[in-house]
Amino acid sequence: MLPKIKLYIMLELLTTAVAIGWQYAHKGLDEAILTGLTVMIAFSPFCLALTTPLIFKRAKEMVSNIGVKMPTAESLLTLNTVDTVAISMSNIITDGNYYITDLVPEGLSQNTLLAYSASAVSESKHFLAKKIYETAEHRRLNLQRVAAFREISGCGVEALMNNTPVRFGRPKWITSEKVEVSSEILTKVDQLAAKGKTPLLLLMGRMVRGIVALKDEIDLDAKDFLDHLKRLNFETALLSSESKKTVHAVAKNISVDNVRAALTSEGKAREVQLMRAHGKYVAMIGKDVVDLPAMINADTSVLLTSNNLKLVDDQIHIDFEISKLEQFLELLKIAKKISETVQQNRRLAYLAWVLLIPPSLMMMLENPPIPFNPLFAAVGMLIFIILILANSLRVKPISPSNT
Repeated sequence: MLPKIKLYIMLELLTTAVAIGWQYAHKGLDEAILTGLTVMIAFSPFCLALTTPLIFKRAKEMVSNIGVKMPTAESLLTLNTVDTVAISMSNIITDGNYYITDLVPEGLSQNTLLAYSASAVSESKHFLAKKIYETAEHRRLNLQRVAAFREISGCGVEALMNNTPVRFGRPKWITSEKVEVSSEILTKVDQLAAKGKTPLLLLMGRMVRGIVALKDEIDLDAKDFLDHLKRLNFETALLSSESKKTVHAVAKNISVDNVRAALTSEGKAREVQLMRAHGKYVAMIGKDVVDLPAMINADTSVLLTSNNLKLVDDQIHIDFEISKLEQFLELLKIAKKISETVQQNRRLAYLAWVLLIPPSLMMMLENPPIPFNPLFAAVGMLIFIILILANSLRVKPISPSNT
């Protein structure tokens, strides 16, 4: 809005200068001053400048009342244009309460498989790694010392234990190089994924030594959230780093239009870019730093915060930070109301120009058909200012939801 205001001010000054010059040349200094003041008032972008400040102040109160963090109220105007909601699966659609369901060793005992896996991920901050490590500690297993460690986002970890290179992570990543893996292990991976579980492989040296599978359940609130979006005619897209079989096993139990699986952090961002390239206005809901590229590339970024998953970089611009999905639905209602009011205010501002500018310019005629002077222009501008402010005040902050 600010660049437009500057443009209108330049137009106002130019038109005023032309009017003064014309009147001075044809009617003298007094008429030039009178006409200049009238044109300046009529062309003033003051009404346009007042279309958003008060309503944005009200918008911040409304958003704050429902417990949402919003750096700038302009984000609501963008949110109102959204027609597609992309959402990360893990810890949002599923409840995030992962537990180990299967230990499938090959040439090891189950406890040894879990101990080596937990040792490999001991330095990882990933939520799956934490669950595996906590389970191994709970069972009081003998963990190995890690001499070197590297985490690869969306894939897994590499570590050096007892002078043996170890990899632990997604099957697709583990088997992307020449490794020894039995057909039984590959078959089991497919079976586990088809049940909606997350299978992870342990590679020691060049041989896959087993599977650790985890699972969490579909969050009922998230299921209701997607149903609500469907009723509101939003297109939905589920983005996940899980395998296709795992994601589709989850997707068949929820209302979602598009499913994209086996995505890295950058892959999620590309999917959002593709949706926008096809003319979609996308809101991306994420919960972890791996979702950050996708959120940044969306028209509207929404971070679902929690006690253990939160972005701490204040330099990263996130449009909305919510603590529960239903707040997004409330944001949609607020965005619609704010956008409608801003549009009404802008129409009033443009109407002020339509009604005031023509008679002010007619003063340059020899015999103006409409008598006009600075007082008339000022009174007309004041009336529209009052109308815009009154319309903005009609929007009342809402109370926090009890649901």
